[in-house]
Amino acid sequence: MRHAKPCLDALIAALDGVDYEIIMVDNGSTDGTVALLRQYTGTDVRLYCNDKNLGVAAARNMGLQKATGKLLWLLDIDTVVNRGAWLGLSSFMDTHGDCGACGCKLLSRSGEVQDSCRRLPSVRHKLLNVVVSLCGRSPVFKRLGNWAMRRNEKQYYHQQMLASDPFEVEYVIGACQLLRSEAVRETGLLDERIFYGPEDADYCLRLSKKGWKIYYLPYCSFTHDYQRMTNKRLFTPMGWRHLKALVYFFVKHRRF
Repeated sequence: MRHAKPCLDALIAALDGVDYEIIMVDNGSTDGTVALLRQYTGTDVRLYCNDKNLGVAAARNMGLQKATGKLLWLLDIDTVVNRGAWLGLSSFMDTHGDCGACGCKLLSRSGEVQDSCRRLPSVRHKLLNVVVSLCGRSPVFKRLGNWAMRRNEKQYYHQQMLASDPFEVEYVIGACQLLRSEAVRETGLLDERIFYGPEDADYCLRLSKKGWKIYYLPYCSFTHDYQRMTNKRLFTPMGWRHLKALVYFFVKHRRF
């Protein structure tokens, strides 16, 4: 709930002077978020509510199905955008007709650059992620964790992210994906069999298979208060749902 007001206030300010529609999808929240969101509803801002949590893909699909624009901006509630990011992303789309989706630099509240563009998930990368997560909690296994972190560097684009030029990536995370509606029509909606997990990677891969390119724009940025739920709590119901989604993704795309 604490993210909703900063997110919407920033988004509305960033789109000042732009012909826009904002579609909010509440995915079964029980903390009073709906009452807050209703305060924003109007001609250009609409709210749709699910009785229960249907998963990330299902919620985003609801928004995509209601949207009418040529550019569709998927944003998580824990983002705080700015006008520069919108102008940078939308201008890039206007001048790069082969771009089906793009994202930009996401920063933590402390200014740390997040890994918001990555190579597609692999079994090796995910296993190393688990090692890093588990070993990071114990000084005894710190050396093993550092080894796993170094071995896992190939899943990221850290060197390219240091520059200012846009570059093609395998996927951008779903917290910020600007999609071209034409690409969405050709590709279809997100795969709702992925409740929580690599639905963003799956969709970018499907876009690529349709001939669309995915780009990361390091010259524009905004804040993302990213919560890594599954890395912090691996053995919770959500953690198991994430694991199930990963197995499904690997089997679906034969990525072993």
